[in-house]
Amino acid sequence: DEKHIGMTFVESAKQAMHTLETTRVDVAIVSIELADMSGLQFVKQLVAQHPFVNCALVSPLYSHEFHEQTEGLGVFMQLPVNPGREAALEMIEHLDRIYQISNEFQQDGQTS
Repeated sequence: DEKHIGMTFVESAKQAMHTLETTRVDVAIVSIELADMSGLQFVKQLVAQHPFVNCALVSPLYSHEFHEQTEGLGVFMQLPVNPGREAALEMIEHLDRIYQISNEFQQDGQTS
């Protein structure tokens, strides 16, 4: 099962929002800090303006603290501060499940 993944790296929320306006983005992987605001602040802005973009946030918080801070924002995954191959594979598994559910939902909607 071949995956086609392209990435765009940006340093600031301003650059990220420009990219979101001009490019199809399915997933945003957000750092702890951007050049112009915290990652959490950016996620709040992202969700308000682009609610269908899946978002993972890099965070050093304990999982319960992370959940408290991101509850209701639709963040699908917390990534460790220095994510490696294992975190990337876990993220792809999460996304596969999200897309599978989304596709099933769309198919159910077409048959109703």
